[in-house]
Amino acid sequence: MSYEVSVVKCETYDEAEVRKAVEEGLAPLGGLGSVVKKGDRVLIKLNLLAAKPPEAAVTTHPALAKAVVNMIKELGAIPMVGDSPGGRSTMTSYKALLKATGIQQMADETGCAIVRFDGEVADTNAESARTYKKLKIAKAVTEAEVIISLPKMKTHTLTYFTGAVKMLYGYLPGMTKAEYHLHTARDVGMFAELLLDLYEARRPDLSIMDAIVGMEGAGPQHGSPRRIGLVMASKSCTALDYVAATIAGFDPMSVPTIKKAYERNIGPADLKDIQVYGEKVEPLIIKDFKKPHTMQLNRIPPFLLNSLRRFVSDRPCIDPAKCRMCGACARECPPKAIRFVKGKIPSIDHNKCIRCYCCQELCPEGAVYVSRPFARRLIKNK
Repeated sequence: MSYEVSVVKCETYDEAEVRKAVEEGLAPLGGLGSVVKKGDRVLIKLNLLAAKPPEAAVTTHPALAKAVVNMIKELGAIPMVGDSPGGRSTMTSYKALLKATGIQQMADETGCAIVRFDGEVADTNAESARTYKKLKIAKAVTEAEVIISLPKMKTHTLTYFTGAVKMLYGYLPGMTKAEYHLHTARDVGMFAELLLDLYEARRPDLSIMDAIVGMEGAGPQHGSPRRIGLVMASKSCTALDYVAATIAGFDPMSVPTIKKAYERNIGPADLKDIQVYGEKVEPLIIKDFKKPHTMQLNRIPPFLLNSLRRFVSDRPCIDPAKCRMCGACARECPPKAIRFVKGKIPSIDHNKCIRCYCCQELCPEGAVYVSRPFARRLIKNK
């Protein structure tokens, strides 16, 4: 199988510069017209994890969304933007998120429709799936004639790297995400298989990654913004992630979704398997890109990990100085391992905790951090 990825430099979110970079990136892939035809209903899947401003580098930047929306309209197609944010979402909270992220203003300026994934649900049969044979995904995903995803280049505490494949977890509406986390429990490999099942259930026709400013460290919400200065595009989510992870200084095969994609024969095994257009990858590699320290578990042989897990596993903890006692961590915890009493700091039962890190990911104050056991503090990330 051949893969193609385009890598274009783009240093700012100036709308004209972003539009130019997107056009330049799509040209060697056949242009936007190779996937979008006049009259098509095109769903633009964004990364709208949380109600954070664009400069926080948590969500897809509205400048990229605006460029793609306008290009779709110019082809005579009908664009729609949407996502299912992390945790519980209501119509009121979704509207607040759209406003905070700048997506509502973008939609108002372009006349683009907004859809909410947490409404109607459709069952999708996935006979080749390795987790669920029937997946509950947003009806908006199943009804779209074309899907274009706009992932953000970020780290992730659970999956180490989040890009084009991981963002498809947003296909799942509302608290269905928590149900699926419970199914995969503490097995990050099985969670990666679930993400790839979603990918195969409905592959985006095109993915354009926002890597102008990405996130390093404790992503996907509480890491640090990192200027990367790139826009990348591909018709293959797995190949796009391979290139992006390489640029971020990862060994791509240390990223569970990339490794499992290769094992399933739906992703590349090496950079040589990918035709890269535009910039050469090697000079772009960021040697000091901060990885999530949860990656250290990858360096422990599997036969030892199961017996040592109690002593070497990371665990979420709550910083009393940052906690505002809102109870969000307890509400969003899939196994209900967090006890919250109004007016008190929540407590975590680490025996029940499945290490999905939803509490850390979704805490609005960044009060949940991931603690390393003493035995792991001697291990340094690559």
